[in-house]
Amino acid sequence: MLDQEDDIDNEDELNQPKQLSRKKMLIFLLPVLIVIGLSVGLYYAFNRDYHTAQATYKVVKQSSDEGDGITVLYDLPEFTANLRTEGPDKQTLHIRLNLELSNIEDIKTIELLSSKINDVVLTHIIELTPEEIEGSSGLYWLKEELLYRLNLAVAPIKINNLNIKSLKKQTASD
Repeated sequence: MLDQEDDIDNEDELNQPKQLSRKKMLIFLLPVLIVIGLSVGLYYAFNRDYHTAQATYKVVKQSSDEGDGITVLYDLPEFTANLRTEGPDKQTLHIRLNLELSNIEDIKTIELLSSKINDVVLTHIIELTPEEIEGSSGLYWLKEELLYRLNLAVAPIKINNLNIKSLKKQTASD
């Protein structure tokens, strides 16, 4: 005799999809993941737009009685450093600088010396107190001191001027 319950169980087993084993899933997914990884890697390796950073300088032509001259404005990255303070309140200084150069070929040398320039700026900012950079005389002193130190750091190159693009002090209490 046939048992009807056995037939129902067999039908349920036939309607269920077969589960793929882990080996079979790995065999199907691994090549797909490798192809995706290789295509992304090759895209970034051979994409020129990815490797070339945006220009961090601007050339300004000036005409004067003596002749035509150029001024190259080279942007430095933003510097962030804690100021020297007493007490629990810590102050952070965020500053963006711009160098004025007279020769466009100096940019290559400035880029090679960028770590030295960063070191000079950061070591000076870390030693500052908030009172030293308050007011217009404090900003003027900061600008002149940084210009002097940067000219010493990039000795064969002459930095004509240093522009402060932005300066922000933040107070954070712990």
